[in-house]
Amino acid sequence: LAKLLEKHSSDPRLVTYYKELHGKYPILKNKAMVVAPMVDQSDLPFRLLCRNYGTNLCFTPMVHAKMFQSKEAYRKKFWSFVNGTPPEDRPLIVQLCGSDIPSLIFTIKYILSSKGSVDGFDLNCGCPQSIAKRGNYGAFLLEKEDGNALVDVVKSLVKEVGKEIPISVKVRILPTGVEDSLKLYKRLVDAGASMLTIHGRNRMQKGLKTGKTDWDAIKRVVDLFGDTIPILSNGGISNLDDVRECLDYTGVDGVMSSEAILEYPALFTDTNTEAVGGKRTGPDRLKLAKEYLQIAEKHPPELGGQGNGIKCIRAHIHKFLHEDLSGRHDIRQEIALTKDHDKLRKCFDDIEELNKKEGHSVENEGLAWYMRHRIARRCDSNPIPKKIQRIENVADEAAAEHAQSDE
Repeated sequence: LAKLLEKHSSDPRLVTYYKELHGKYPILKNKAMVVAPMVDQSDLPFRLLCRNYGTNLCFTPMVHAKMFQSKEAYRKKFWSFVNGTPPEDRPLIVQLCGSDIPSLIFTIKYILSSKGSVDGFDLNCGCPQSIAKRGNYGAFLLEKEDGNALVDVVKSLVKEVGKEIPISVKVRILPTGVEDSLKLYKRLVDAGASMLTIHGRNRMQKGLKTGKTDWDAIKRVVDLFGDTIPILSNGGISNLDDVRECLDYTGVDGVMSSEAILEYPALFTDTNTEAVGGKRTGPDRLKLAKEYLQIAEKHPPELGGQGNGIKCIRAHIHKFLHEDLSGRHDIRQEIALTKDHDKLRKCFDDIEELNKKEGHSVENEGLAWYMRHRIARRCDSNPIPKKIQRIENVADEAAAEHAQSDE
């Protein structure tokens, strides 16, 4: 991991970031600032946006290996064989799900043979949703046959392609506890896993039951295996203060964010931190929304960029501007239903005008969608139209599930 980060350290997007923050916070040096794998949300244009603001490693959305092998339309959506991933989208790790070894190997070899290739493949053993149980992947694969099924998969992938590309695993804590988890993680390391990402929660901790991330458990993983392979931490990150605290407490090689960075892609910058009095000194919400849309027009998420087209774009806009849309049902409705980029830009202009009238101050901006279950938002006397409420609820629930409850 350290060599991979060093290889890309001269990226112009990172040079200024490293110069400013590594001197100020030495603990950040040589550490990975990671965008998590999120279905229909860690799409190519979103990754490129995050890379403009300090992210130095990204994961693709989860790629379903069996579907990738059997469905041509699915392959075209998830990977452009001709163009591969653009050079500015590196370093990049492709996350796979499944336990069918032949389809996993097919998918890895297909992507490896495409232009540009990638920097690694990761096995999803963190998704806690029921669909993962039916599909024999995600957090349920950790428990299948007392972990034997997963260990066999890792051994097979490492044997088949391990000399060409690193194979890593993203895991949760087992429902039976930390001790059993550590025993399984050791077996994964012994099987040849090149890196572990530890989401410090078990599969029952999701939604309103998410709870705190167990950094003590992650620290134990680092103590046991950190000298052998890199360890990443996932969960409980809302700003750079949390990143620094996690690095200091656990000793991990990097920090992964999902839900918080979905709302604020500049999460890894020194904004809304104690050093700046909690004020937003980084880019404002509207700037990020406009920048994302511009990137998405150059790199449409549905054309090999792992996203669902306009639905993916609208979902991102909804999260970026969650607070700006609160109480503004007409604009929310337009964003929720439109298929036109120009209409989205008109919504941005309308929001900007309303914010000016209300005396909006950028420095007072903070996380809103990320905090949606924790604090009351701005409201008015008119309830949200039921149709829009249904659309937004589905989008919120799907994003939260696929982000694997990184709150």
